[in-house]
Amino acid sequence: MLSGGSSYPMNRIQMIINSLKEHWSQPRKAIHRGEISPFPLICSFASKGIQSDAIAEISLDIPSDVSEFWNITESAFLFKDVQYGQWGIEVLDPAHAWSETQRQIALRPAEFANTDLILGRFLGDSDLVVISCDPKRNFGTVTIALPIDHRGNWPIVAESFAAFLDYLVQAQGDKYWETEAGKL
Repeated sequence: MLSGGSSYPMNRIQMIINSLKEHWSQPRKAIHRGEISPFPLICSFASKGIQSDAIAEISLDIPSDVSEFWNITESAFLFKDVQYGQWGIEVLDPAHAWSETQRQIALRPAEFANTDLILGRFLGDSDLVVISCDPKRNFGTVTIALPIDHRGNWPIVAESFAAFLDYLVQAQGDKYWETEAGKL
């Protein structure tokens, strides 16, 4: 199911992906918190997007910026550490996002809502990128699910997936929400 939920123009996701491809398709070191990262990072994208019917199999209201991302590229690795694979984010394709969502709801029913969508996972740790698909509450917001913390302690890191990607690009893949300047 498709829904709005982002104040970003529909082509904003395409612009972000184009910028990431232009600047991060070859490994390079980032600047994190004023320091040069010890390992080169890269962004890579699936060669094709998905058909709308693949999104329709998810029984949630999907924010338009998430749908746009999947229509452009089925999945991606953002700011992946090319040496050790222990840094970065894997943005899941719709089928894997839905299965991971169902798995996490079964494992931690007190923490995950049936209107959550797990869109990504961090490499090297157990943090998850969660999109709110509740049209009545926080629709489209991005929360980072922490493996041992209760939901009340999970940081809300962006008002939309497009904003999350913008912030992530500005931080060159750093977990900006863990800094004082990056807290919402």
